[in-house]
Parts: sequence; structure tokens; C-alpha cells
Amino acid sequence: MVGSITNDMTSMTRKDAADISKQRILNGLQEFGLKKIEAGLTRAYLDSVNSQDTSNHFLRSHISGVSTHEAREISRSILDRDSPSLVDILRVFELSVNKEDRQLNGVYYTPEPIVEYIVGETVSGDDTVCDPACGGGAFLLEATKRIHHNTNKSIVEILEQNIYGVDINEDNIRKSKLVLLLYAASQGEDPEKVEFNISQADSLRLDWQAEFPMLMSQGFDAVVGNPPYVKIQHQSTETKEHILAEYETVREGNFNTYIPFVELSIRLLDDDGISGLITPLNYFTTLTGEGLRKYLQDNKYVQKVVDFGEILLFEDALAYTAITFLNKKRKSQLEYIRVRDESILGSLAEQDSISINYSSLDPDKWRLLDEEEYQNIRTIESYRRLDEITNIHTGIATLKDDVYTVFADSTHDSYYTTELDGSEYLIEPDICRELVKISTVDEDEELEENKRRIIFPYQKVSTQVSLDMNGYRVEYGIMPPEELSKQYPKTFEYLEDARSILATREKGGGADYEPWYKYGRKQGIEFTGERLYIPTYSDGPEFMYHDNGEALFCNGYAVFPKREDVEVLDKVLNSTVMDYYMKKTSKDIQGGYQCYQKNFIKKFSIPDFDSEEKDFLRTEEDQNQVDEFLIDKYGLNIH
Repeated sequence: MVGSITNDMTSMTRKDAADISKQRILNGLQEFGLKKIEAGLTRAYLDSVNSQDTSNHFLRSHISGVSTHEAREISRSILDRDSPSLVDILRVFELSVNKEDRQLNGVYYTPEPIVEYIVGETVSGDDTVCDPACGGGAFLLEATKRIHHNTNKSIVEILEQNIYGVDINEDNIRKSKLVLLLYAASQGEDPEKVEFNISQADSLRLDWQAEFPMLMSQGFDAVVGNPPYVKIQHQSTETKEHILAEYETVREGNFNTYIPFVELSIRLLDDDGISGLITPLNYFTTLTGEGLRKYLQDNKYVQKVVDFGEILLFEDALAYTAITFLNKKRKSQLEYIRVRDESILGSLAEQDSISINYSSLDPDKWRLLDEEEYQNIRTIESYRRLDEITNIHTGIATLKDDVYTVFADSTHDSYYTTELDGSEYLIEPDICRELVKISTVDEDEELEENKRRIIFPYQKVSTQVSLDMNGYRVEYGIMPPEELSKQYPKTFEYLEDARSILATREKGGGADYEPWYKYGRKQGIEFTGERLYIPTYSDGPEFMYHDNGEALFCNGYAVFPKREDVEVLDKVLNSTVMDYYMKKTSKDIQGGYQCYQKNFIKKFSIPDFDSEEKDFLRTEEDQNQVDEFLIDKYGLNIH
């Protein structure tokens, strides 16, 4: 079966092939156990390169107790062939780490073409190479191959003089050494012992000068790898405090370990060295990445960025990724490659790049654009900013929507009905407000048919009327239990019975729930008036007009015009100009979707329109005509 799969690999996606091999390996792990599989694959590989009688003590200890026959049986079972490749062994190493440990330590298998590309761009000649989070040794193996090709030095010399690695996991150190020794065996080298420069330690806390004193006086020629992507909450207090004290790229609060690893890679380089690291895309735009952006931009460290957009390189990891190449030479430009087709992963070195001036980078959010795109974006942002002429708000957060939500078409007598634990309850309609779940609404017409309602146990405290708004702002306070039970006894009975369920919510903003039926957070309940809804993620502008000024909403954002004509605003925000802007400035997710959070739409700006232009926008139904008019009005060069 697997033989036919291998033969048909060209007609399969990389993910399909990986899924099939993954399942066979996982089945093998369950049948034989990790120790037996490692021993079997090691012996099978040594047999295939005629090194079954190895004199290396490390390798001999790994294959003891496994015969050649058993080794072939194991290899056939999980790979459908008598012997594995080194890539197969690396793949088994990655899959032997359970999902929880991978997420805890940020360990993920890096596709072979990506490893080859990074090493090819960073390693030349007789370079010294370091992977400060070496995992199972994929980058160290590729670096060893390249240096051997460049210099014709023996593998043992390269391992002892050129290859350096650190990992926090002792088992990864063992795996790295094993893979490198197997490669040496494949090249006809069988040393009894190798003096490796591969250490178990926490790279972010390691005294590198003490660990590698001869080398650290000048630094490494290349630093490569796939740093762990781990939230700081998963680190010890001592580690967190050390990172905050020692690394300027991190800020107090939430941060991720890849950020100080990027800074560390620069520290480890010699003056002419190059670092090539796999990094998340979101450091270009997020608040968490602000310190890293400043560090890289102020020092002009970035040489090149390869942006994979919505392509997910790693199984079980939902982060969108890039490759970031760094060096210490100050430069006026960085190179940028945008990858949108998975089929070119094996030919990244052949892809054309564009040059981006450091002077064009906004420290608040990097937009990696060519000069024409950059000028278009500057123009689009040069008029009246959206966050100045409107109020942009997120919706409500009850933290238990299914308890509070009822539907207007589910009734009994004059009451709405809902269920809890198999029992039916009555809800007074007067305590309910219309609720728009933006992610489930596709167009304006659906809003008119919306039957979703939400129990709203609040009452007005004050009303603030503003001449700067189409609507007004209302301050609400939670309704006391005695008042709620008197005015809405049916709803009170329901909420009383739902008390234990509501108590399971996370604490909203750190506050206790008193009374128990208050929303998780108070956000999103105070603004009224006409608004335009937008889903948080969308494959194009889908702003939807709603004239129910009292409606509440969730799962998206609403734009409340201050003095702006809402019909005109609707046409502009749903135009190709907004679509172009978001595709160039927002973050992408899988499926071609962009993020429409406030942070990404707030700088979009609206020109001043005269009365004739406003009439045109209000009445013109042909979207192409509207788009052409707006492109000309903004003065854009959009192809």
C-alpha cells in the first residue's frame, strides 16, 4: 500500500503524504515502542551503509539487543522498506514527542526543503554553525553536509570543529548526536568517539562564553534553527525574570520565547555572520512583537524575510510563519519574498525578492511592500482616519453565550422559551435585546430576519447625548436580584437554575461575578445608534449596515459613525480600496482571510466628498463604477 503511495507522491499534497507517513509511524510506535524503533532504525540504517559492525561506542549502545532481521521488520512496518533515510529517522524523532510536550516545549518538525534553504542561505565554506534550539538535529545535519561538500573535511573534523548545538531537552541532545554519527557512517567514517560541541542547557540562560570559550571570543559564522514558540506562562518564574532582565526585545506581560531567541541569535553571530530562523509572522504587527521590531529596525539587522502567508508549515501548530535572515551589517534596505504557492517550497532560492527601505517601516506595524504599494497605502491613510470619524468597538462578552441566548421564534404564549439540562424555561421578552452574531450573518438582508435575542439583566444609570455622535452613550448597571426577581420572575428562575453553569466562567477582567448573572465583561453594551458590522476575519470587506440602534452584537466589530453619512461610509468601506488596503496591511489566515480587528482598520481614511459625490455613492448600485470612482478619488495606482 505505502509503495503505491510513494510512487504517486507527485499527485499528492505535501500534507497528504505527511499524514499517511505520520499514521504509519504512530502505529509503529504503539506496536514496538520508541526504544525498539530507534534501535531498529539505527541498525537498519547502519546495515544499509555497510557499517553494521561499527566501533563507535555511542552507536553500539543504541543497536544492542536488536538483530538485523528485527531491524528490517521494524523499518518495513513503518516505512515499507528495509532501511530508513536520515530524514525518516528525524521524522520518527519528531513524532515520538507527544502533542502536549511539543506544545509545552515548542518542538515541531521542520520540512526538509525549509531546512535546506535556510542552511544554503547562511552556511558557506568552513563556517562555524550553531543551532541554539537544535531539537533532533535537522539543521545541524544539513550544515554538516554542506560544510563537507564545501571543504571536503572529514565528518568527524566538522562535528568537532564546526558544529555547535544546545537544547533544553537531554533526549534531543542524544538524538542529534545519533543522527550526526549515522551521517558519518554513511560517509565511511567510523570513529570510536567524537568530541561533540552539543550541550544540554536552556539557551536563553546559558553562559555561552563559559560553554564555548574558544569560539565565543568572535562568535559563530551562522546561527540557524526553528526556535521554540512557547508562551511565557509555561516558563518558571525564575526563567521569566531572567529573560525580562537580560533581553531588551521582551516587555513585561505576555511574550513568546521565540522573541528573545531572535535577539540571542544576533548576539551569537560574528561581525560577518548570518542568522536564519523560522519565526511567526505576527511579530510584524502585534503589540507583543513591538520590542523585537524596534530592536531589529533600530539596528537594521534584518537582511531578508520570506513570508509564507497562510501556508501552514507545521502540523499541530496554528502559527503562520516566516523565515527571518539577520546580520550585523547596517543596511538601508531589506529583501522580501512573499510565498503564496506551496509548490515552490523546494525552490525558494530561485524566487525573486523586492527591496524595502528601512525608512518606510512603521514601528507600530511593519508593512512589507514594494515602493508603489507603499505609496498607495500612504495615500489611503492620508485623509480622515476611521478611528477619528467613527467609534470602533468590539461586541459583548458574556463568556457563556449559550446560557444568555434565546430566539424570538421559540415562544410559548407571550414568552420566549429556552432549555437548560433538558427542562424548558420561559423568558420575558422585555428583558431581552436583539443580538447580532456577526460571524453568522452574510449580508444586510439577513439582519432583517435575525431572531437571535439575549437576556440583558441591566438597567440604565445615565444617558450621555453627544453632538459628535449619530447615537448616544448609555451607562448601564447590573439589575439587583430582588428587582430582577420582581420584574422578571421567569427569567430570574432560569438564571437561578443556571447559577452553577455561570460559575464555571473564567473571571472577567479578574472580577468576581456578583450577582452571578452579570456578563463576563461589560464591554460592548453602552453604544447605540446606526452602525456597520464587520466579522473579525473575512476574505474581503463585508461591512453590514444595521439601523437597530439598541441591538447588541458579538463575534466581530461595529463601526459607529460620529457625524459621517452612514450610506457613504458603507460604500467606501465595502469598496476595492478597502479590500486592497486590508490585503496589503492586515495579517492573513488560512483560506485567504484577513483580520479586520480595530488595530488593522483604524488607519484607513475617508476623503472629503462634495454633495454631488455623496449623491453618487448613495445611489450607484454598480460596484465596479463605485470602485473606479474611489480609485480615482484617492489617486491610487491599483492594477
